[in-house]
Amino acid sequence: MNKKNIWKETTLQDGVLARDITIKSNKHGKPLKIVHMTDMHLNFCNGQDFEENDPVLMSTYENREWLKNGASLKNAVRCLEHAKNADKIVITGDILDYLSYGCTELAKKHIFEPYGNIIASLGNHETARKVQGKFPEIMPQEEKEKRLRDIWPNDIRYSSTVLDERVMLIQMDNSSKGCKFFDEQIEPFKKDLQKARENGYIALLFFHINLATQNEEDKDTKAINIGDKAYATMSFDTYGISKKNGSASTEICNIIKTSADVIKGCFCGHMHSDFYTEIVANDNNGTKTRIPQYVLIGTPYGDGHILNINIE
Repeated sequence: MNKKNIWKETTLQDGVLARDITIKSNKHGKPLKIVHMTDMHLNFCNGQDFEENDPVLMSTYENREWLKNGASLKNAVRCLEHAKNADKIVITGDILDYLSYGCTELAKKHIFEPYGNIIASLGNHETARKVQGKFPEIMPQEEKEKRLRDIWPNDIRYSSTVLDERVMLIQMDNSSKGCKFFDEQIEPFKKDLQKARENGYIALLFFHINLATQNEEDKDTKAINIGDKAYATMSFDTYGISKKNGSASTEICNIIKTSADVIKGCFCGHMHSDFYTEIVANDNNGTKTRIPQYVLIGTPYGDGHILNINIE
């Protein structure tokens, strides 16, 4: 299905393609801007990696040609420069193409330290050592997560922040251990949504992998902009995280789909193309409605891509 292009597109002076959407809050206040970007895929090994000479990582380095030797960093920084004065920058995963000292060094030095207003979700690549390599994964998940926690700007599993007592931004890991949410996210999520209701906030959700929308109109949705041709058309009615991805995913999806009174948008990446979808949902009174879900192309394509979320 051809979905309506719901965002305004502008090509900026240096070639970055910016999209703009506007979301109304429940309270009067100053205009706010949140800039969403995704899937930077920093691919790099440094001297420490070569000295360690881990066969899994070295096989990945030898076989992974896409964006090799930090080629995607230029676009990432170009996009971040456009976002540096935003109230928040949110990056929805796959900042790293794989877990190496080189990739974490680039992320820390060029992304997390210079731009202090970043919230970041994990994707499926941050905890991968094998990406197009020939050797199986051997590093324990706990060690991988410790390396990430040492540089990450927020808790890797779940975090929330409130802007101007009007907008709650919630980031959730739904892909570092497969396509799923986690039990430990359920109670903080419930409490945050209740806080949002009590205080009149709107909530925006950020994660790497989209939710299946259960929306017949999202069947065979054509990309608005194509990065990876493999994802030119997708059936988001069934594709994405749903109850089939375990009990925690079932509960969190149910919470989202019954909280449309507070949740005013879901933002993700992963597909390497732009899509607009709508999650079939209810508000807390049971009234049927839909939650917009924005699937954003990654920064490596073209000269870079961002989504400006303007809050009125």
